[in-house]
Formats: sequence, C-alpha cells, structure tokens
Amino acid sequence: MEEKKIKKPAPGGPKKKRKKKKQKQGFSFMKLSGSLRRGGAVIRRYSAGAFKTFDDFATGEDQDGLTQTLLRRFAWLRRIKFSAFVLVSVVALALLIMFFNNSSIDVEEKTVSIAGLSADFEGYRIALISDLHGQEFGNSQASLLRSINGVKYDLMIMAGDMVGKKGNVAPLYELLDGLTSSAPVYFIAGDSDPGPLLDEPRDTEGTLEQFVLEDWVLGAIDHGAIYLDAPTQIVRNKSTLWLTPESMLDVEASPLLSQLNAQYRMESAEVVAGGTAARTTLPLTAWRVQCAEKLLNAVSTMSSDDLHIAVAHYPPIEAYNAASGYSGSGMLRTADLVLAGHYCGGGWKLPGLGAIYIPAIEAPRHGWLPDQALVEGERLLGGVNVYTTGGLGMSDAIPLPRFRLNNQPKVTILTLTAALTDDLLGVSG
Repeated sequence: MEEKKIKKPAPGGPKKKRKKKKQKQGFSFMKLSGSLRRGGAVIRRYSAGAFKTFDDFATGEDQDGLTQTLLRRFAWLRRIKFSAFVLVSVVALALLIMFFNNSSIDVEEKTVSIAGLSADFEGYRIALISDLHGQEFGNSQASLLRSINGVKYDLMIMAGDMVGKKGNVAPLYELLDGLTSSAPVYFIAGDSDPGPLLDEPRDTEGTLEQFVLEDWVLGAIDHGAIYLDAPTQIVRNKSTLWLTPESMLDVEASPLLSQLNAQYRMESAEVVAGGTAARTTLPLTAWRVQCAEKLLNAVSTMSSDDLHIAVAHYPPIEAYNAASGYSGSGMLRTADLVLAGHYCGGGWKLPGLGAIYIPAIEAPRHGWLPDQALVEGERLLGGVNVYTTGGLGMSDAIPLPRFRLNNQPKVTILTLTAALTDDLLGVSG
C-alpha cells in the first residue's frame, strides 16, 4: 500500500505571513501617530487663531475679519443676550432698591399746630411708631435703634400691632431694651396683636394686671413700657398733658362705671356662693371697673387748658361726637390731637398713584384707591388734628404680598407748636 505523503508547509511561509502581519500593525500605529500629530497641529493653529481673534476683538484691531463676520451673522443673538441682560439688571436693581427701601428707616420730622398750646409744651417732641408686626431691622434691631436713638424726643407712643398676629415679642423687647432716651414709652394693642386681655384670667397670685393681661403686654411692661389702658397725666412744669386711649372718647364715664360696678357686685356674690363661671369673669370685670374709674377721674379733672392727645390704632374716619367734653356731659373734652397707625402707609404705593389700598372698609370703595390724605400724615377731622404714621411693617389686613413696595418704613417725630403751619393750612377736613 502506497503511503500518502503529507505536504509540509514551505519553510518560511508562516514566518513571512507573520512578518507581513507585523508590518501591517506597525503601519497602522504609524498612521495613528501621524494623525495625532497632524490633529495636534490643527488644534494648535485653531487655538492660536481663536486667541488672536479674541485679542483683535478685545483691542478693536480686527475690523473686517472673522470677528465682524461672526458678529454680523449672529447679531440677533447678541441683541437677545443684551436685552436679557438689561431686563435682568433692571429686575435686580429694582429688587435691590426694594430691599434697601424696606430695611432702611425714614425718620420723618413733622410739625403739628395745636391752638392754645401751653408754652411749656412748645417744641415738645413725640416719637410715633406703629405696626412693627414682630419684624427685625438688623441684629437686635440695630438699624431701627440707630434711627431712633439718633434723634431727641420727650415722649414715645407705640400705636399698636407691635408684635403682630404671630405674637413675636422678641423684636419689641429688643427695641425697648435698646432705647437710650429716658423719655417714657406708652403703648396700646392693635388689631393683629393678641389680647390685650386674656380670655380667662391666670390662676396665679399677684396684681390685677398679672391676672388679666396677655403675656406680651406684661413683658413689654417688664421691659420699661407703660400700657395705656385709661387717661394718664404727664405734668411738665405747670402744664398737663393727658394721654387717652382713643376708644374712651365719646364715652360717658358715669353710666359706664355704674353698669360695671353692678356687674362686679353680682359676680362677687356668685363667687361667694360657689359659682365657677363668676370666678372666670370677676377679675376681668374688676379690670374694667378700674379703667372706668380712671376715666371718670379724668373727666372731672381735665381742664380746657390741658393738652389732650388720644392714641388710636385705627385712624378715625368719622368726626367725634360734637357734645364730647361739654360741661356736664360726663365725657372727656375733645382731643387736640389723635395719633394712629394701622394703614402701614398703604403697604404698596405706585408711582403717580400712591397707595392702592388701606384696610378701612368704612372708607370709600372699602379702602381701594383711597384718598391719599387718609393714608398717612396730618389731616383735620371735625376740628380735630389726626396724624397717621406710615409705620414700620406690613399689616395682615392688607390683601397684598407681605412686603412694602415703594413705601419706606417710617418713624415719625412730631414737634408741637402753637403757631400755624403750612401743612395745617393746606389740609382740608
């Protein structure tokens, strides 16, 4: 049987193939290396050209080159960017102005004329603030205190809403603690403030005030303020100033006191008999009796020569009772000046239009687009001077976002004089 010969591969054949393969790999690597070198050179040339273009554009030397071509081609994009930049800048500037406007305090100086003012009160200065609403003006009220402590005054009046709806007491206490003047500070409660009387008296021992007054009121008293609950005398040399809560004007003192005394006697008898309901109401009735007694004393003591200032939170809209203060009426003499707040300068003011709303439903249009004489400043109401301060914060009663617009927070310094002022002569009642 003939053996089959196995054909052997030619010597060097596979080796030649391997050599060829190696040569192919080497060629690919060389091509890649060359491409990278050429790409690097292109990138360098492009980068150099881009930098030169930018330099020419920055120095203004390239007038007809690539820069101008690109700018002409994409001019619409440049306009859009510039318009957006202008718009953003205007909005940012408006927000910045509003921020500083809302955080910086305007200390306005006004002179109020009061006919027959005693020489002892000529030049008497009253610092009127209102509607803090628990707002901070700097750390520990530093900005607000700089404004207030930088002026001189003889009396400070806080016309309500100092702690606001949330009862934030810290800003009020910081303000009271930071005052450097020795002038007395009187305050009333506003519509947004809690209380001022508790719904139920405390189960504690102490004064009648500690039984019935809200915590924030007691706290303000502890920090040096005086709660104005009834007519109070301030004597200056031989003259007297009466401060009165506006709610006690047009009130006949004797009938009110008689009614409250009768209620007090009835509730006392119920307490003795073991009644539980009277235990809740008796301290509150006792407080009201005490206030009515002070009112009756003021009615019998106040003279026509005394200066009479009433403090309100709501600015009055309607004239006071014409019979107020006449001999035998049992009511206080008509106030010479009523100080108020509440409107917060209208909250939002538009250029050329002024305040667009005040929280006064009894006003025309229920407060919308009000007569600007009502919003703040001095006006005459049935022969009575009324001054409404623009206040510091923003009232919950204004149905607008809770910030002031074009309406700088105000501290008002009123200087009293017997002389007629231009403001008074220009105000219509």
